[in-house]
Amino acid sequence: MDAITPADRAFLQMPTPPVTGFFLDFIGSPPAQETWARRILDRAGTIPTLLHTPPAPRDRTWTPRAEPLCPDTHLHHHPLPTRPHALSDACETLLARPLPPAPHPPWDIHLLTQPSTPERFRVALRIHHGHQDGVGAAHTAIALLCDTPTAGPHAHPAQRPRSTTTLAAGLRLAAPLLRPDPARPVLRAALGGTNGPQWDYKDIPLTRLRALADAHHCTVNDVCLAALALALRALLPQTTSRPPHLLMALSTRRPDQSHAPGNHVGAHRLLLPTTATTLPAALTAIHQQTAALRRDHVRDAQRRLLTLRRPLSPSPRLLRTLLGPRLYPLATSSITFPNALTCFDARLEAASMFLTVGPYSPVYLSITRTLDTVRCTAIADAPRRNAVALPQHWKHALANHPC
Repeated sequence: MDAITPADRAFLQMPTPPVTGFFLDFIGSPPAQETWARRILDRAGTIPTLLHTPPAPRDRTWTPRAEPLCPDTHLHHHPLPTRPHALSDACETLLARPLPPAPHPPWDIHLLTQPSTPERFRVALRIHHGHQDGVGAAHTAIALLCDTPTAGPHAHPAQRPRSTTTLAAGLRLAAPLLRPDPARPVLRAALGGTNGPQWDYKDIPLTRLRALADAHHCTVNDVCLAALALALRALLPQTTSRPPHLLMALSTRRPDQSHAPGNHVGAHRLLLPTTATTLPAALTAIHQQTAALRRDHVRDAQRRLLTLRRPLSPSPRLLRTLLGPRLYPLATSSITFPNALTCFDARLEAASMFLTVGPYSPVYLSITRTLDTVRCTAIADAPRRNAVALPQHWKHALANHPC
């Protein structure tokens, strides 16, 4: 049995259930509803994470329930009207829709189709973040949907970090508790707004980002983060002289934990170089930080920190504080679907990882990579809708810089 960790309890005990998952866009004819539902239901019964009901406060391990899943609760088909924003509006509705209540496992999956686009369809997989993190949800999506077995996001084998490295990682993450970030109020104000949608995304061809990465001797993820710094610069007042920090998720899942329940994820405090005026300058600042992150084995330090036994492990309450918007107004993560994926012969074109946002969580921005496309998605609540403009500024920063 898998243990319920403090990180799991941090999400399980949030006042509003946090929902994570993916919007996945496929090119090809949508499957028949009955055929699609039969595949999902058959495969879901073999994935223990999808069989877990919300644990009781005293439970120490994840225990699957024995009852069969209810198709009407977990599987849904939405034939949408042909108006231009019907698909986006439907997804915004799903972001606010409650998950199946107990005693049902808290997840569902939605097939969204439109007569006006008979060769495209979207699938939305949603699950309680206390039950699964983003990388785990990516493995679940692949297992449920793909025509043939396909590898999911790359897992990082565990290495044993030094105790000093683990301590440093914990102190770095908790730094805002000890010394407030002076740029935080400015960042919160820049994200504020009450008009427009609560989510949006923009796509860039992976070949474009890889060319930029090769030209500057860095990674594709470095390029995405540098462009995010320039995107945020466009929202900040011109007088802002202090770069802000964001909370960047780090997956700690090992290769043997692809379908393990719970949250195998740490986080890192990343300084966004919003004072940089060019992509190369922003890339230099980002690459210095990500290279140090790898050199210092911060991922392994986070893994060790989050698996310490009590009373050494961080409490769920402390983790909720660190995950809250008071310390980090903006959070981001990067997920990669590394291989070609098909669902009933339709090809996965692009995807958006999402995380529902409310007053107890930061604005969320994801970078989701598929075989050909990198998609930047922003999720915000009504009081912080200005953040939804970030993907457009992100795309502009990348499209207007020569390789």
